[in-house]
Amino acid sequence: MNTKKIKTEISSTAEQKASQTAGEDISFSTDGMDKTDRALLTEDRRAADRAAKQLKWERRMRLKKEREENARREAERKNAEIRSVHERFMRAALEEAQKAAALKEVPIGCVIVKNAKIIARGYNRRNTDANTLSHAELNAIRDASHALGDWRLEGCTLYVTLEPCQMCAGAIVQSRIDEVVIGCMNPKAGCAGSVLNLMQVPAFNHQVKITRGILEEACSSLISRFFENLRSEKADSRKP
Repeated sequence: MNTKKIKTEISSTAEQKASQTAGEDISFSTDGMDKTDRALLTEDRRAADRAAKQLKWERRMRLKKEREENARREAERKNAEIRSVHERFMRAALEEAQKAAALKEVPIGCVIVKNAKIIARGYNRRNTDANTLSHAELNAIRDASHALGDWRLEGCTLYVTLEPCQMCAGAIVQSRIDEVVIGCMNPKAGCAGSVLNLMQVPAFNHQVKITRGILEEACSSLISRFFENLRSEKADSRKP
């Protein structure tokens, strides 16, 4: 028996086997082979099977990684688009906050959006109106209800520069607003997660989606500057 020829056939068989992803069998006649040659052929067939399975597994893993990478990129793209929209409307809320600052009010602004359009605006006027209820969110909610002709503001998103207080958080839940987008948090009085989270109480019949940290630095800086100026003015007034 020509051993060199048999080994060549076996090597060729292994290469063909490894190139197949389905692991199809390749049959060879073992007639005329002695026991050693048959064992050698069997071992190479097993090696070819292992190689084919390895190639199939590697291809499957490669495709899985490609799918995961594509999904990650798509998620990043969508998140970037959503954040861009949030930032655009938060800038509009900051414009409202500037109106409050011009009145020497705590600069808090708010807009309410439905179908990608601003339907209501509001800013803090509590001191100007001498009214506890004259918060930015409540002013905007009142105008939105008037614009839609309904107290239910389903399908609306509220953008506010500062985390709502307990009164405004309750009004947001009562008005059935879908989502609240917050600029900066209020660790002393905020009720969207800082002191309490009244917007996502499981026992209530409505929970509000909360998005935090949109243009956070700009919103926080506006309020910080306001109180710094207020303290400075008070200090100046005490000077002889």
